[in-house]
Amino acid sequence: MSDNKDKRKQAQDDDVSASHQKKAREEGSAVTDEEVEEFYAILRRINTAVKYFKRYGDDVAALEKDIMKEVKEATRNEKEENMEENLSLDLNITPQTPT
Repeated sequence: MSDNKDKRKQAQDDDVSASHQKKAREEGSAVTDEEVEEFYAILRRINTAVKYFKRYGDDVAALEKDIMKEVKEATRNEKEENMEENLSLDLNITPQTPT
């Protein structure tokens, strides 16, 4: 019987007092608005990724195709713009003076 009392005392001594737990909670509870916004931004990104993979399945190749398609379109647009700029300037033409 004395063993049970000793065990109970030992278990009570090992526990953290309620006042220490409360202080720890109060110190860590100050969350800034920036942290909250960052958290929700991360959740939105995760949600977007989940929707993407639900739509396309787990096909990573589809993601790579989409990215490569965008890259090719961007380079094609750049080439077209450069070509249009080059067409307007011809260095072999003799300059005409205004009359």
